Amino acid sequence: MKAFISVSLFMFLTLSAFAQNLIATPVGSPEVLYNENGVSLTSQMTTCNNTDRGETTTYKLLTLTNNTAAPATLKVRMDSYYDGKCYTCENDEYTFTFKLEANETKTGSCITTLNPALCVFHSMKDGYIKEVLSDLKLNIVRLN
Repeated sequence: MKAFISVSLFMFLTLSAFAQNLIATPVGSPEVLYNENGVSLTSQMTTCNNTDRGETTTYKLLTLTNNTAAPATLKVRMDSYYDGKCYTCENDEYTFTFKLEANETKTGSCITTLNPALCVFHSMKDGYIKEVLSDLKLNIVRLN
C-alpha cells in the first residue's frame, strides 16, 4: 500500500511540475474552411498566453465536425505560408487523415501536443519566432 501511495504521489507531483498555466482567448469569429454533406472544418484565431513561461502565441485552431449518423474520413493537406514563403509545401508531414465517428468533433487547443495537426502556428508576440502566418491553403478531400 505504501508503494502505491508513493507512486501515486510521485506521478501527481511530476505531472503538476510539467503542467502549464495557459489562457486561451478567441480572436474574432470562426471561419468556415470546409462544409460539405454534414462535415465541416472551421478555424478560430486564438491567443494562447502561457503565464508560466511568459509567452504569448497565436494559433489558428481547427475544428472538425461530423454532423452525420455515419463515420467520415477527411484527408487534409496544409500549405502554410509565413511572410509569403511556404514552409510546408511539398512536405508530406503536413498531409493528415482525420477519421471522425458519427456526430464527433475534434478540436485543436493551446496545448498543442494534444492534437498538433489541428493547431496552425500564426505568430508569437515578442518571442524568438519572428515569422507570421500570411496564408493557409488547405486541400481537403472527403474519402467517405
